[in-house]
Amino acid sequence: MNNSREDNRSERREDNDNGFGWWTGLGAATAAIAGATYLFSRSNNSESSAGISHHRTQENSQERRTSYLHDLLERVDINEENAVPATLMTRRNVSGDIPDNPVINNLDSLLSDLYVRFIALRDDDFQLHYRVFNCIFSTIHKNMKEVDSYFNRYSSTAQAAGSHYDRLRIKKPDEFDMDIVIDLPLNMKEDRLSPGNSDVVLEPSSHGYIQLKMGTQYQMLPYRDDWQIHKTLYKWKDVDNYLLRDKFSDWFKGITDKALNKFEKNNNYTIMVVDRITYIITTSKSGPAITLKISDPVTDFKMSIDIVPALRFPEERWPVHSDYRDIPPGCSVGDYGWMVVPKPASSGESSRSWRLALHNQERKLFYNTYNLRQTVRYLKKLRDAQEMNEIASYYVKTLFFWEVIQQQSEERFWNQPLSKLFIIMVKKFQQALANRNIPYFWNKNHNLIDGVAPNVVAGYANKLKKLVVILDDPTRYKEVAIYLLTIDEYNSYKSILFK
Repeated sequence: MNNSREDNRSERREDNDNGFGWWTGLGAATAAIAGATYLFSRSNNSESSAGISHHRTQENSQERRTSYLHDLLERVDINEENAVPATLMTRRNVSGDIPDNPVINNLDSLLSDLYVRFIALRDDDFQLHYRVFNCIFSTIHKNMKEVDSYFNRYSSTAQAAGSHYDRLRIKKPDEFDMDIVIDLPLNMKEDRLSPGNSDVVLEPSSHGYIQLKMGTQYQMLPYRDDWQIHKTLYKWKDVDNYLLRDKFSDWFKGITDKALNKFEKNNNYTIMVVDRITYIITTSKSGPAITLKISDPVTDFKMSIDIVPALRFPEERWPVHSDYRDIPPGCSVGDYGWMVVPKPASSGESSRSWRLALHNQERKLFYNTYNLRQTVRYLKKLRDAQEMNEIASYYVKTLFFWEVIQQQSEERFWNQPLSKLFIIMVKKFQQALANRNIPYFWNKNHNLIDGVAPNVVAGYANKLKKLVVILDDPTRYKEVAIYLLTIDEYNSYKSILFK
């Protein structure tokens, strides 16, 4: 699992993905996933995409609100008659618009052709995967509320996260990330003069991590109403009143197991029938996530859902220390706050350590950046094709966070052709690896790749250095395909590329 996940929303105009139609396929998905319980309440501001109509009926808005992927669907307009986004009537169908004889005469045309063939998500994948995801996740989340009173009261938000929510998913929509935000009875009050009087004392740990200590008000919970609910919280703490990551995770896993026990069983397998197809559900645990593995052996369908529990704190309590940057202008998310998740800094870390998560704020950095997202997708494909397995998607995105800040005075920077942006960011990526440092956006003292073996990072840097030489010679643009494609993909593409 990647080291971080990201999201949120705004009323500023969203990038237009250079017309490649990343959203192709959401039409069928919109109709398919409507009907699940809505848990993710949006902020009053909503983000919009260029060229998308904003005239929506009350009925259509309700249909979008019934989906766990509500914020994804907010960006497409529903056609009343058949629930297909109106924008998809005119934008090309990616899976059906792959040219037999593409004109490839420069880097931009090459990138465009590679996108529709090897990067874009496909219509049929959208429809099936989103339908199965939404049916299974909505059921398990409902069951979780039924089996635990604390979860029922304090699980305030379930929101999509990761590459789907950021619109950065490539190739197949077969992996989903969901954050379940679980509130604390007391977390707002902060007393800087006498920290122990705060609701929760926030103590910085290693860079990017924090410890949570229950304040004096928590000692009074046993004497207040609803102790039968609040006593769950006391099971997460140690004798010094620190909330323990592993006890919280164990509690969450127990709820998940109980919720799955309410599903139908067949030959000792947990199953769910979606559109007359029986899917088998198994679980595994990785880091802070409970992973649901969903499969159909008959069709070889496979999909996973990472469910991550998170505790939330108000933005008024950020930053946690002077080493951390303030939330950049325009990136505040108000009541959505910032979060911590039960992920340790290292395998031997104390269970008191929790990882910071500001992906709601991070996502706002990408607003009004036009071709930025498409450039991220190309770098992710480059990373995958070159088997840079130690480079998490979050590390790639972090390079773009820094570039957004650096280019904030250049309003048209992200409007440049994709070829130019691709070259710029590949060079930034190569330089970061050569320097063996990708600074954490919120605290530059933390190097995200510090734990990756130096020889591995050097190997990655050398691969990209060869690509940089090619990119510096416009006549060698076709050679870029070698780096963006796997060996099998390139072998299948050579006959098209060199016609």
